[in-house]
Amino acid sequence: MDNNLVGQTIQGRYYVVSQLGRGGVGVTFLAQDRQCFDSQCVVKQLKPKTANPQTLSIARKLFNREAEIMNRLGHCDRIPRLLAYFEQDHEFFLVQELIEGHDLSQEILPGQPWSETKTLTLLEDVLEVLLIVQQNSVIHRDLKPSNLMRRRQDNKIILIDFGSVKQVSTQIIDAEGQVKQTVAVGTKSYMPMEQIMGRPGFYSDIYALGIIAIQALTGVNPREFAIDDDGEIIWRSQLNPQVHYQPRFLDLLDKMVRYRHQERYSSASDILSDLKQLNVTQNNNKQTLIIPKSVPNPQPQTQSQPSQLSNTNQTTNANAVNSQPAPTKQSIQQPIQQKPVGQTTVINNSNNFVKFPQPNFNSPVTKSPKSSKSKSKSKSKILSLLLLSLLALVITVGGWILVKQKVQEPQIALSLYENQNFGFRVDYPQSWSKQNRDDFLARGAVFFSPLESDADQFKEQVSVLVEDLSRDLSLSEYTKQSLAEIKQLSDPNIGAAQVVAMGAHEGRQIIYQGEENGNPVQRMQTWSVNGNRAYVITYTALPDSFNDYLPTVEEMIKSFEITR
Repeated sequence: MDNNLVGQTIQGRYYVVSQLGRGGVGVTFLAQDRQCFDSQCVVKQLKPKTANPQTLSIARKLFNREAEIMNRLGHCDRIPRLLAYFEQDHEFFLVQELIEGHDLSQEILPGQPWSETKTLTLLEDVLEVLLIVQQNSVIHRDLKPSNLMRRRQDNKIILIDFGSVKQVSTQIIDAEGQVKQTVAVGTKSYMPMEQIMGRPGFYSDIYALGIIAIQALTGVNPREFAIDDDGEIIWRSQLNPQVHYQPRFLDLLDKMVRYRHQERYSSASDILSDLKQLNVTQNNNKQTLIIPKSVPNPQPQTQSQPSQLSNTNQTTNANAVNSQPAPTKQSIQQPIQQKPVGQTTVINNSNNFVKFPQPNFNSPVTKSPKSSKSKSKSKSKILSLLLLSLLALVITVGGWILVKQKVQEPQIALSLYENQNFGFRVDYPQSWSKQNRDDFLARGAVFFSPLESDADQFKEQVSVLVEDLSRDLSLSEYTKQSLAEIKQLSDPNIGAAQVVAMGAHEGRQIIYQGEENGNPVQRMQTWSVNGNRAYVITYTALPDSFNDYLPTVEEMIKSFEITR
């Protein structure tokens, strides 16, 4: 079908009036619904890059799934309602509610910074919508000023153009109909690193929104921001030095745009909570004053003070004494000089002073030879008992460790997993479950350990994946790329990869720290390269249980074979 649909009627119903916009993945039109009083609507045309049957089958599945997501979000009046979706002549169409207004690219202009209050209001408006999107487990993927509409009727911000639908048009399919690669969806200036790598999450939308807020606050295009050695954006230097900003607000923006997603806000609700705290403080345009604590001078005791103490118990007196300011050195020394030697004065319940004998520390203390010898023998006995106890403890702990290792170490009873489409075979534990993986990034299988008890909430897993490369890479080239990716996305403190055998192939291996569903985990990743394919085995476990299944994983790595 011709991309220039102006003047045509689609599906016998939608008359195309004009073209609203064109992007890399489709065209947007203004249309009239001839079956609904010529009401205006938006028609989006999405076209896959190729028209072979395998491509269309995958595109159709994705298109239907994303249309269902948009329909589910339609209950929110800050997101355009999905009116219809259909396929015609191997092209896909979405029909959506028309939002009358303008997008924020007409408001956020270079050299025209917003006030802090206006930027805060924008953040709150968008986060209210983003909260609903995240509650429905949806990632927008393409937040930017032109996708934020200000609705004319109520001045509210409307979130448009969900980038997840664009996956339909960004698949690269090989001759066999397999997904070979997916192009990262989004706009580069607003995309964090994990999204560029094809692994977006809720935190990716938060990054994009943080960039939009910084752009509004500074009046500077994101392309102009410098980057420091840690990958962080240098933007505060672009603020107006004549304006006082809330430090906590600037810190909040910093946290939204952290380079590593683990250091960012993880949800819109967390940011909204912190924004409310900012509003409560009423700290706009005020300097933060730090007032040092002053210690009051000790008050002289008057005649009325003893009578106040006479009706209280001893505990109260003690608390009252402890709560008094610390006396000076002079105030301590003076009473001691006035006291008779050998006596100490304390306050009791009846307001009377009671005198106790004070020990004389100046008198010499003598020891008899017998008592010294007895004490020496006693020390020897105690030392012997301690040594015997320590030896018994070492034996007990050592035996416990051996028993624990024997109990926890799983029996390695392996079964063969083989998949000709994926091009490999590997042995895996019979007691483990398996699940095939076939998505945009990789193909293969994932094996999960059984839960050991009712309290066990984490399944150790081993994924064996095939990654199609854009060209033939050497093992050293692929290793360099993998280490750089791990350092950026997971663990900046990783060391050098070790040379290992991956079945009959030379491989590389690295152990590093990561995160899995909010849990800190330890991973061991082993890979090898054969032509334009990389084979990657990744073992993931909680740090405390990482060694439990390590022998099993090593057996799996030894058994790995490439079958094509």
